[in-house]
Amino acid sequence: MARILILGAGGVANVIAVKISQQPGTFSSLCIASRNPVKCSKIAARVETALPVTTARIDASDGASVADLIRKEGSSIVMNAALPEHNLPIMDACLEAGAHYIDTSAPEPVAGAYELFAYRWQLAYHERFQEAGLTGLLSIGFDPGVTNVFAAHLAGTFDQIQSIDIIDCNGGSHQLPFATNFNPVTNLQEVTQPALWWENGKWKEEPAFQTKKTFLLPGLGPSQLTRLYHEELETLVERITGLERAQFWMGLSKDYIRHVEVLSETGLLSMEPVDHEGIPIVPLEFLGKTLPDPAALGSGYTGKTHIGCLARGLVDGQREARYMYNLCDHEKAFAETGAHAVSYTAGVPPVVAAELLLSAHTDWNKPGIWVPEDLPTAPMLSRLSNRGLPWQLIDGDKLLF
Repeated sequence: MARILILGAGGVANVIAVKISQQPGTFSSLCIASRNPVKCSKIAARVETALPVTTARIDASDGASVADLIRKEGSSIVMNAALPEHNLPIMDACLEAGAHYIDTSAPEPVAGAYELFAYRWQLAYHERFQEAGLTGLLSIGFDPGVTNVFAAHLAGTFDQIQSIDIIDCNGGSHQLPFATNFNPVTNLQEVTQPALWWENGKWKEEPAFQTKKTFLLPGLGPSQLTRLYHEELETLVERITGLERAQFWMGLSKDYIRHVEVLSETGLLSMEPVDHEGIPIVPLEFLGKTLPDPAALGSGYTGKTHIGCLARGLVDGQREARYMYNLCDHEKAFAETGAHAVSYTAGVPPVVAAELLLSAHTDWNKPGIWVPEDLPTAPMLSRLSNRGLPWQLIDGDKLLF
């Protein structure tokens, strides 16, 4: 059995803790640590009857302090649900203290500076983790994460895969005028970057929100999605050979886009400090403090999320399209974990990854740094269905509208 350290105390950390508590035969104890001890205690109270749990106040950017906490708690696996800017110092701490590492998103090496194609910073740790006999599993959320697994699995069903379209559509409603489903700074920086996609051997770029397309999504019906860049495209293009095109599509409502455009036009999405009566204030960080706490949205959420991978390719010389997807209900997710489905879909996969890391019969525990498509897909797919994230495989042409 393994002792687990969760860094972070938001919605995803809450889901991770609940899912860990459901398997006391696999995970023996849990420590929840973040800068906010009140949030840590709230999560601990939800799971403390299932297994031993402690809390700690920690600055996740301080690698030395994180290493001390790993040693104090005797943690063998660190699950990073903190901000992406903390990925690298937490990895350093794992190397120093001798713990395996799991996270859910690409790194942000410079705090506040959203960086495209950032995986190189973490992949550079590969040899050090190998030499230490430690495993690092990167971006094991849903997207990125399970979408990478879907893509790799589908690629193996074609004689030659030709294209991948990742689809993420939140068909639910939190009943508020405007809110983000995870950290506002990360979310708003992500959606306002230029849209990038892979086509005919090179990356192409266009302004944010320019290209839209309607898909007929099972469980949601006709849904207009917007093309944007998302981090899993970087590793999918590198690791799945023969791709002629790879794109990411997200469901952004007209009202959401209108809010974002107005905020951008007024300068509130800027990360450049402005002076307010002698005090430097970063507009986007200030905005983030005024928006609803993403972890507190669950109680009012209705509807479902829909995330999947549409793959096209050749089988016996004929073109075929196949689609793997998951539907997750906000109200059911909240009833089980106290979190909405966006947090639920991101929080379940890293717990499954930890199970696989502890298993002697999968390659998910081999030393080094790995992204999901580096590893066997069958173990992850089989366990997801048993941990609350069932998936379906259908004819991809049914998505055409």
